[in-house]
Amino acid sequence: MSDAAGPLRTSRAAPGRPLVIVTGVAMVLIALQFVLAGYGIFERQYHKADDGWFEPHQAVGYLTVLSLIAVLVVSLVTRQGRDIVVRAAVLVVLGILQPLFAGLGADTNPWYGVLHAAVAVAIAGIDGSLIGKGARASAQP
Repeated sequence: MSDAAGPLRTSRAAPGRPLVIVTGVAMVLIALQFVLAGYGIFERQYHKADDGWFEPHQAVGYLTVLSLIAVLVVSLVTRQGRDIVVRAAVLVVLGILQPLFAGLGADTNPWYGVLHAAVAVAIAGIDGSLIGKGARASAQP
């Protein structure tokens, strides 16, 4: 007997699908951040002056933090497991710290700039793990 003969099913999105979408958007913004940081570094080197070459990186950085907040909201609204919610909360905290590390790296000690880059890699890794978790959850029946 086929499913078509059974009771009418309602179409519901898998609980992981919204998580995959929002974390995917965040990952695109994270990747764009790396590209814009590289552009800013080499453009500054080429022009030998700071003429605002990092402004696009900074602007997209704030959008990235908003996308990380969206990851947390989606993980809460879709009632994801505790591990996913904790990872999403860590993303938000790290994202909020990023401008602080960047400012300290520019104004006080370059090692804060190194920390800024290392935290960016951690953010990408955590976000990637959430993409995987969301994809596995959406693949389950």
